[in-house]
Amino acid sequence: MKGKAWALFLLIFPILACDSKKVEQINVEVPQGVIVPEGMIYIPAGEFTMGHKDEPRTLLGVKIKSSAYFIDRYEVSRAQYGAFNKQYIFDEKFGDFPAAYVTWDEAKAYCQAQGSQLPTEAQWEKSARGTDGRKWPWRIYVQHPNNGFSGFIPEKVAKRSEWISPYGVYGMGHNVWEWMRDTYTYKGQAEAEKNLFKTIRGGVTQTHITIKFSPTFARNWMDPKASFNFIGFRCARQIN
Repeated sequence: MKGKAWALFLLIFPILACDSKKVEQINVEVPQGVIVPEGMIYIPAGEFTMGHKDEPRTLLGVKIKSSAYFIDRYEVSRAQYGAFNKQYIFDEKFGDFPAAYVTWDEAKAYCQAQGSQLPTEAQWEKSARGTDGRKWPWRIYVQHPNNGFSGFIPEKVAKRSEWISPYGVYGMGHNVWEWMRDTYTYKGQAEAEKNLFKTIRGGVTQTHITIKFSPTFARNWMDPKASFNFIGFRCARQIN
């Protein structure tokens, strides 16, 4: 019996060892003279994998190069957006939740006021998956807890440190969907659909009572005039 128990432990231990709540971070050295703005993260220039070979509406897993840029560590909060737009009404108890019911133009205006822009899909995806082509920001797949939390009922922007990206960015793949700078396009897109939608990234999908994380390369779309509780945003800034 003791031998069987030991064998069972050996079988389970690797699984437990891999199920770490700490995401290994990429060691990034900020170049001398570069000052990282408060609340943002420096993402260095270099190559990364974008898209997935089995997802035809992505870049199919090709290697592309990006220049260096900054991106917000967290999604823009309701309190932050409310300080910018005095007409924005929110319950102060939820001031540290993602800014919601914000259209694409409103999100764009906020970022521009900060000296930034909405992130491109390439900037967002690199920040989410790092340079090893991972499917999930936290690398090791875990089932969504389905515990009442979903992107349709957002959480605080600084919650879930166990699900951060390898660059230390929060909320990429499990909280709200986020507005991208890009228009939603893909190979073979119908002419009638072109230039109608903006891309959104990083939320969760929900079917009846099942909630699933979205992979780092997952793309979704939305009418830029739409505003919902499950869509927020963050800002990025190119380094000159």
